[in-house]
Amino acid sequence: MEKLKEHKIRYIIIAIVAILVIALYRHEMEYRKPVNVVDQRVEGDDYIVTLDGPGSCYLGKEHTIDITKWTKTDENNVCVLPITEYKTNLYLRNSQGFDCGSIEGLELSFIEGVKITSGKVYLAVGGQEKLTYETEYKGVINEKVVLTSGDENVATIDEDNVIHAIGLGQTKITATFGEKTDSIDVLVTDLIVLAPREFDVNKPYVRCGYYTKEENDLLDEILASRVEKVGWHTRAGVVEAARFLALEFPFRVNYFVENGRVDSYVGRYADGEGRYYHVGLYLDPSRYEDLNQDMIYGGPGCWGCAINEFSRNKVSGNGLDCSGFVAWAILNGGFDCRDLGAGIAQDWPDLTDLGEKKVLSSELDENKLRVGDLLSGPYGGTVFEGGHIAIVAGIDKDGYIYVAEELGYANAWGYFIKKYDKSSLLHYFYYRVDMEKYYTDGDGNLTDFWIEEE
Repeated sequence: MEKLKEHKIRYIIIAIVAILVIALYRHEMEYRKPVNVVDQRVEGDDYIVTLDGPGSCYLGKEHTIDITKWTKTDENNVCVLPITEYKTNLYLRNSQGFDCGSIEGLELSFIEGVKITSGKVYLAVGGQEKLTYETEYKGVINEKVVLTSGDENVATIDEDNVIHAIGLGQTKITATFGEKTDSIDVLVTDLIVLAPREFDVNKPYVRCGYYTKEENDLLDEILASRVEKVGWHTRAGVVEAARFLALEFPFRVNYFVENGRVDSYVGRYADGEGRYYHVGLYLDPSRYEDLNQDMIYGGPGCWGCAINEFSRNKVSGNGLDCSGFVAWAILNGGFDCRDLGAGIAQDWPDLTDLGEKKVLSSELDENKLRVGDLLSGPYGGTVFEGGHIAIVAGIDKDGYIYVAEELGYANAWGYFIKKYDKSSLLHYFYYRVDMEKYYTDGDGNLTDFWIEEE
């Protein structure tokens, strides 16, 4: 009987041990049970991994024991892992925290974004502008950027990324790259005209009160955007300001003999009378707020408005004189040159002091005349005194020079761009003012030709 009891106890102990061994084995098997990847894909900026059971994942170049950096699977056994590196490794753990291996040498492709580098676009009907953009992505991406217009009755965009202005109004051009997008505004307006192949000598003079404050504000905005796109504070910025006033602005600015200058060592001090040394256009009475009220003699009066022109003792439409225009163009191109005059002076600064004066004949022979340089001529004085100042606005492939200037004689009254050959240029101008050292930020996006090539 006693032996039977001993056998029973032995069997019970054996059974308990067996049960414990089996339980421990099952626990160890469960602890070490691997999880495997059954699906993986890139979605936006995330790497989506589906496992065949619950667990956690870590994306990185090296294994980490920091549990805060591991991502647990959701109820569908999915890990959503933000992609931070193109080349990386995937590490896996089961639900017990047991390491289940890794997939090394992953090369993940993903799109980071698209950015339209062109700013807001302003066009006249029929105008065109090339849109530019930049993309950011990792790996190999087969997706292409798709460009679309919000309203093709206002503007379209073609396969060469050129925006075409169709009708007046405003729309957006959107760039789509994968799930990333960027947009810019496009305004098609009749406040500007298509820049002509040559200056329109029949262009009418601007009329007093023709523009509202809102229209003046918008024209200032367009001018600033033109300068910004070619390079504010560059040679191109100054040239663009001069070209805008001559080519895209639909009116000619009247010639008006100055009543004085904002910054002068001689003569009368005056603001906004034959000169307008301020950023933007002078088309609406709201601009009177920019003027020094203590320096107004015949006005105030915007461009085209009748005010007293003291030097000729008559009432004339306000506008600019030659140095007033040049100073305005330089200022609107990003440089504060001061409201200087045109005459070559010994005792006070003038516009020819901004650069280095060089005799024009030799400069033409050596082909050193550049768009954006100033020209000083004898109009109103001797060749050495100057008296007239202008800006080179273009040089075409045939060697013709296009000069932006305000002229005040019978057959050439007001602001325009005049075409010169070599001999006629030498007849009217004596010095080239080399502005290389003045344009301290360089040329910008400079185009030598304002006339279209065939």
